[in-house]
Amino acid sequence: MKYAVTAVLLGLMAAPAQADFLGIYAGAGTFKGGSSGTLGQDGIDVERDLGLSDDDSGFQGYIAFEHPVPLLPNIKVAAFSYDTDGRGELTQEFEFGGMLIPAGSQTNTVLDYQHTDITLYYELWDTGFDLDLGLTARQLDVTSEVAYNVGIMDTSSGVATERFDEWLPMIYGAARVDLPLTGLYLAGEVNGTGYSGSSFIDYQVKLGWTFSLVALELGLEAGYRSLMLDLDEDDVGDLTTDIDIDGAFLNAVLHF
Repeated sequence: MKYAVTAVLLGLMAAPAQADFLGIYAGAGTFKGGSSGTLGQDGIDVERDLGLSDDDSGFQGYIAFEHPVPLLPNIKVAAFSYDTDGRGELTQEFEFGGMLIPAGSQTNTVLDYQHTDITLYYELWDTGFDLDLGLTARQLDVTSEVAYNVGIMDTSSGVATERFDEWLPMIYGAARVDLPLTGLYLAGEVNGTGYSGSSFIDYQVKLGWTFSLVALELGLEAGYRSLMLDLDEDDVGDLTTDIDIDGAFLNAVLHF
């Protein structure tokens, strides 16, 4: 399995800036959003045909360690989870999970998404604003289950499942601008990768605010996050989907 990650090497060749001292950054909170797109080789619409909800909650969190040791990368560990479900009625045949689901079937669909990231990155610039670049190893686990029945008497029924459970190498980039004398900051972050007909982009933008308590900073950050997942089981894994998960989030943050 090969992924397009060579572009990041150009950034890592630059001489990285280093933190002046050891710093720990952490945040955790809730994600509120919906899903759109298609599922399976037949391109079944997840909202219109499967009735997936557009208002479900998830969890996200991260912790990063920055240090002053030259040439050694900083490290960040992050996690995200989100699940949604819905009921629908198929207007066409749907081949999924090795099963052919007839048109007119009543469906109950569950989409369970979660990932864990391990990111190694360098701080390329820290004067006036922060600019980070690195590589992420993402353990991505996406499971979609479609339970169905045909007719009032349930003359035929079954459960079709497809799952993607793989490690993905991704390019990582992040930037942050502090607004002087306010405690406010603007920040953005992106992870991305692609191979053949499959790709994955995860980006977020946020506005944060912190206040100092002796050696500790506490605060909040609010923003928007979008995860765009385009998978073809002919390329990698056992799931075909072209789905977007996007919405707003709110995190509690600390720095010491």
